[in-house]
Amino acid sequence: MTSQPKLVHGYEVVIGFETHAQLSTQSKIFSRAPTAFGAEPNTQACAVDLALPGTLPVMNKGAVERAIEFGLAIGSHISPKSIFARKNYFYPDLPKGYQISQFEIPVVVGGQVEF
Repeated sequence: MTSQPKLVHGYEVVIGFETHAQLSTQSKIFSRAPTAFGAEPNTQACAVDLALPGTLPVMNKGAVERAIEFGLAIGSHISPKSIFARKNYFYPDLPKGYQISQFEIPVVVGGQVEF
């Protein structure tokens, strides 16, 4: 049986999902601060995490390697070049005032998970 896209009043229904995962790395994705599960609050932050003036994030190589492994497992395209963007927000729960994300050229593109 082949499923066809269903049009509802001229619109095609498209459903996506976003996932979050804790990586099995010794440090955070953009800093060298540790990531020990169950550690006391405020004990795993460094100057980069706090966005102190003069600090710049550095990519965790292990995080990229795990992203590539995941992408290969789900049949994704692995980009030879990737772009991270700094998005500025003014939210009370985001004291740095920005987050780093990927949109234009992510490390992993496409793929699928069978259910």
